[in-house]
Amino acid sequence: MKSKTVKMISAVIALGVLCGAYAGVKTYVSSQEAKESEAEDKSETVTDISSDDVKSVAYTADQDNVELDKEDNGWVRKDETDFPLNQDSVDSAVNNAIQLTADQKITDVEDLSEYDLDSPQNEIKITTEDGTETVLQVGMENSSTSQYYVKKADDDKTVYLVSQSSLEPFMGSVYDNMAQSETFPTVTTATISDVKVDKEDGYELKQDPDDLFWTVSDDKNSEKADTSKAGEVTSAIGSMAYDIFVDYNCTDDSKYGFDNPYAVITAKYTEEETTEDTTDEKETADTSEDENADTTEVSGDSEKSADEESTEDNAVTVDKEITIYVGDETDGDRYVKVNDSDQVYTVTTDSLSAILDSNASDFYSMSVNYVSVNDLDSLEVQSADGTHTVNVTRETSKEEEDEDSEETTTTTYSLDGKDADETAFTTFYNKLINMTAQERAEDSKPEDDPAYTFTFTKTDGTTLTTEYYEYDTNFYAAVVEDKVYLVNKMNVRDMEDAYKELLGDDSGNAEDSEKETDTEADQTENTDSEETAE
Repeated sequence: MKSKTVKMISAVIALGVLCGAYAGVKTYVSSQEAKESEAEDKSETVTDISSDDVKSVAYTADQDNVELDKEDNGWVRKDETDFPLNQDSVDSAVNNAIQLTADQKITDVEDLSEYDLDSPQNEIKITTEDGTETVLQVGMENSSTSQYYVKKADDDKTVYLVSQSSLEPFMGSVYDNMAQSETFPTVTTATISDVKVDKEDGYELKQDPDDLFWTVSDDKNSEKADTSKAGEVTSAIGSMAYDIFVDYNCTDDSKYGFDNPYAVITAKYTEEETTEDTTDEKETADTSEDENADTTEVSGDSEKSADEESTEDNAVTVDKEITIYVGDETDGDRYVKVNDSDQVYTVTTDSLSAILDSNASDFYSMSVNYVSVNDLDSLEVQSADGTHTVNVTRETSKEEEDEDSEETTTTTYSLDGKDADETAFTTFYNKLINMTAQERAEDSKPEDDPAYTFTFTKTDGTTLTTEYYEYDTNFYAAVVEDKVYLVNKMNVRDMEDAYKELLGDDSGNAEDSEKETDTEADQTENTDSEETAE
């Protein structure tokens, strides 16, 4: 009995301890919540003005006084009403200023210079319809907390710490934060067919509409251009974007260097536009009725639809042109104007470099003698192995049983009048026509005899001749007309090996076979002579 009483007393004591602990934890949690709530409520109201009461806002942006007036149709810049303001940006900036809260309030300030408020970097003046003015002075920026020190003009004893984002639209140029800028015209890279760059050592790139190859020309020469290098130029135009909005109405070209441009870039391209094709169905229906009056009855619904016009959207391809005027350099950018616009922007020099940092010779194709096998009629090869000719024959056929069947073309190759192995020829020919140089030489044509001479005769009757000369330990000189290409010797040897595979035993051992035949003939003659002598 005594044992049970002791256990009961112990349980009661434990229960009391637990209740006390619970009460303590509850009190602590409540205390912490109160502190957190108190901390959250530390924000201070700086301004509290209704947007309906605002008449104007003025501020100093980069030492340029800006005053924006609120009119019935939106915001306008005072004394410059044509200025293209972005209404949403202005509304957002003004709403932040008239409902401004501070993260911290500092009272009893003795020295405003500690916060750069003795000489504020900006003053934002908000004027309401009744003429009341509220002036916010902006001092030092606390970069570690992303806050500005701010005070009201009529209170030198109170300083507020305000979020940087609340005032940032007022801290730069009106062009940076308030202007409605244009976007660079959209040009699809793949549709560009001509780029002309007027500058010192200027050039022009043109794309052939049939084979899509590019040519590059200047005042002296016109040559086939490297496709990838031409693509870098068209890509630069297609991806170009404005950097900074500078002037919405340029009236003095010399201010930005447009009176004597650094360069003028003109690109021709195409664009699809949608046009509406409207057809008068009533007219069509009336014509149809006249032709079929004796067999066709027109119902009420048909008459109704015939009176209506149908509209159909048609996509048409339209030729377009863009002209980019490139002016003076400014802080790593260049001023630009596009077409007949008076607006001035900057574009980064990096985005212009692919276009402006090149001259015509930088685009020269390093392809030595590309002739598509589809355009080849014959190929003559002169080398130490003699002269050999490959002829291409194409036969077109169609299934006799099926009149609607498509024609098929069978291509065969012959070497010196005998059937040539197709795989051996195409392997050799691909190595030959895809030969690329590492550089162009300014040397004249070598005086020695060429190691190889290739004469391509095309299906249109034109010819192309390429001569390969030993140049030095590393290169062959491939000469096409007056152009000298330096080609890696290893690439020429690969082509040479493929050529020998094409010739096979028929050519490689031809001279040995002739020698063996001559030897056998000599032996036979000697034997006959001996028999006769006997």
